[in-house]
Amino acid sequence: MEELYRVGKTKMIGNQQCHRRQLAQLCEQANVRPMMVQNRCFAVSAWDKEVRRICQSYGIIYQGFSLLTANREVIGRSGNSHHRARVGVGLAQVIFRFAMQIGMLPLTGTTKQQHMQEDLAAEQISLSAAKFN
Repeated sequence: MEELYRVGKTKMIGNQQCHRRQLAQLCEQANVRPMMVQNRCFAVSAWDKEVRRICQSYGIIYQGFSLLTANREVIGRSGNSHHRARVGVGLAQVIFRFAMQIGMLPLTGTTKQQHMQEDLAAEQISLSAAKFN
């Protein structure tokens, strides 16, 4: 991958599904550090806080996927509905905005145009320091 980057055949290189130790070792040993890390993100792991911290320290984009499907039990808690009601949008939008506010680039997997528009509109939402775990 590094060679493909060096010769200009790719503009970015990245890693997927890596743990904190793996990413730290990669960042220390690689000649070209990854520009993006894409991980399935779970609320029970503080939304992959340790990996996001490493990404932030090295200037790596952290992209979280399965934010909704991997966290159904957290999203379904009745206590989380107050976040949605307070800002007047759907819970998916609140989750995506929350992800952005903690330094994550959320990845949506929708194929429905309306959902995509709602997901993109999440960037315009203003949330206070909300917690979803």
